[in-house]
Amino acid sequence: MKKKNLLYLLFIALLSACYDDLGNYDYREVNTLEVEGIESLYSCDVDDSLHIVPVLQGTMYSDTNRFTYEWEVNRSVIAETQELHIIVNMTPGEKFCRYIVTDKETEIKSYFSFRLNVSSSTASDLIVVLSKYQGHAELSYLRLDKEANWAVNYYEDRFGEILGNEPQQIKTCYMESSIAYPITYTQGRFMVLCDNLIMPFDKSTMQRDTIYPYLMGENYTNLQVYPEPDIEGYRSEFMTEGVSMWRTNPYGSGYQKGTYFVEISGGAVYWAYVGTNSGTPTYKYNLDSPYEDGYLSSYAFWDDMSETPNDHLTQMGYSLGDLIVFDRVYGRFAYLEQNYTMRSVDESACPAFLGYDLLWGSATNRTSNTFIAVLANGNDTRLLMLQAGTDSENNATKELVANISGGIITSSSKLYMANKTDNLFFAEGNALYRYNILNIESGIAPASRDKLIDLTQLGYDSDARITDICVSRSERTLLAAISRYGDDTDGISEELKGDVLYFDLDVSNGTINYREEKSYKGVSGVPVDIDIKYQTWWRNGLADDGVTYRDNI
Repeated sequence: MKKKNLLYLLFIALLSACYDDLGNYDYREVNTLEVEGIESLYSCDVDDSLHIVPVLQGTMYSDTNRFTYEWEVNRSVIAETQELHIIVNMTPGEKFCRYIVTDKETEIKSYFSFRLNVSSSTASDLIVVLSKYQGHAELSYLRLDKEANWAVNYYEDRFGEILGNEPQQIKTCYMESSIAYPITYTQGRFMVLCDNLIMPFDKSTMQRDTIYPYLMGENYTNLQVYPEPDIEGYRSEFMTEGVSMWRTNPYGSGYQKGTYFVEISGGAVYWAYVGTNSGTPTYKYNLDSPYEDGYLSSYAFWDDMSETPNDHLTQMGYSLGDLIVFDRVYGRFAYLEQNYTMRSVDESACPAFLGYDLLWGSATNRTSNTFIAVLANGNDTRLLMLQAGTDSENNATKELVANISGGIITSSSKLYMANKTDNLFFAEGNALYRYNILNIESGIAPASRDKLIDLTQLGYDSDARITDICVSRSERTLLAAISRYGDDTDGISEELKGDVLYFDLDVSNGTINYREEKSYKGVSGVPVDIDIKYQTWWRNGLADDGVTYRDNI
C-alpha cells in the first residue's frame, strides 16, 4: 500500500513539472552549412603558393560577418580568413587539414576536412643566401627550375629552432655517397658553418641531418681506436671541396665521382677523400702546420685547376695539384703535397710575411701551377703570385714570383679568379672590379681604374655594401649579395634589407651587364655568403657534348 502511494505522489509531481514548464522552450533554427571549392587532396611543393576559395551555402548564410573562419594544418591554426592564400612554408609530407566555420552567436562549428601533400621543392637548383637576421643566422633560397617565391629566412620558421648565432660560410658538396657518412650522403650535402661548427644538410631537402647535427673531429678518424686519434683542438673554421673525378665513362651509365672535402679546424687540416668506385674512403685528421707550434689560417685552396680532356674515358676530372695553406704565426706558406704530406716552404723560395693572415687564394690558368694569394694585416693587404719552383737546396717547393700591395683590396673584399682567363673579379665596398693578374708582375696594384660598376649607379644609397659574390660554374653569371643595413651588422631591423643582384658575365673581356628583372630586393638579413646550389654536377655547366649548357641560373 505504501509503495502505491509513493508512485502516485511521483506521478503528480511530474505532471506539475510539465505544467509549470509549458511554453518556456526557445527554439532556434540550425544553420546547415555546405561548402564547395575545397578539394579532398592538394599537392604542392614547399614554398609554392596555395589558394583555396571556398563557396559556402546554408539556410542562414547571408551575413558572412556572423561567422569566424579558421584553417588548420595538423591541428595548428595557420590562418583566420574566409579564403586561404598562403606560401607553403612547411616540411615535406602529408598534412591533415580542416576548414572550420563558427557561428559567433550559437558557437556551433562546421568542419570541412582535406589533405595537403607537400613535396620538397629543394631537389632542384637554388640560389642560397646565408645571412644574419635579428642577431642570429638564417637561410634564404630561391628555386631555379621554375617560377618560384623566395623562401625568406625559412629555417627557424620551418623547423622551430635557431640555426646559430654567428653565420660564417655555406658550401655545396656534390659527392652523392653513403660510404663516408656523415661527411657524404646519398643525396649529396649542403654544409653550413656557423659558430665554428659545420652542420650537414641533405642537399635535396635542405634539412639538417637528424643523426649527426654537426661534423666532429671523430668523423675523420675512420673508426681508429689504437693509437687513440689526436683530434685535440678541433674547431671548424673553413671548408672547401675539390672535385677530382666525376664520371668514369661519359658515353655510358658509369656515373662515378671522386672528391676531397677539406676543413681547417683548430689551425690544422682535416680531410676525407671519397670515390664512388672505391669502397673505402680515406681520411686525414689534425694535420698540423709544418712549423713548430704554428697555426694555419682559416683558408685553403688547390694550386691547379686544369681539366682532363672531355673525351678522357678513365677520369674526366680536375688535376687539383697541392693544397695551399698559410701559417699565420710564422707568416709562411705551406702545402699538402698531393693532398697527403704537409710540406714547408723554405724562405729562400718565398720569404715570411710576419703579422699577415691568408685572406683568399686561387689557382690560375697559367702554367707551372701558378697561383695568387691575398694576405692581410689589418687594413694592409698584399697580392702575391707564386708557382712551382725549387728552393736553395734544389727541393721542389712553391716559389714567389711577384709581391705587390693589394691596393684597394681590403680584408673584407670578396674575390673570384676566372678559370680560363687572367681576369680577377672582386667586390670592395659598394663596387665591383676587374683586375688583370698580369699586372702583378708589372707592379700595378688593383685601383679605382679597375671599377666595373658601383651601387649608386643602380639607385642605391651610399651606405649599401656588397658583402659577397658568387660566379656560376659556366662563368656566365655573377651574383652579388647586397646589404642595405649600414652599420647594423646584426640585422636587427624588422625590414629585410638583404638583396641579390644578377649580372651577365663575360670572363673573356671582363665585362658585366646588370639584369634588374632577375634581381631581388629584401630576401635576407645581412648577407654573409651566397652560393648556387646545383643538384647535379656538370663540368663548367656543359653537357657531354661540350656545347649544351646545363647551368640553370
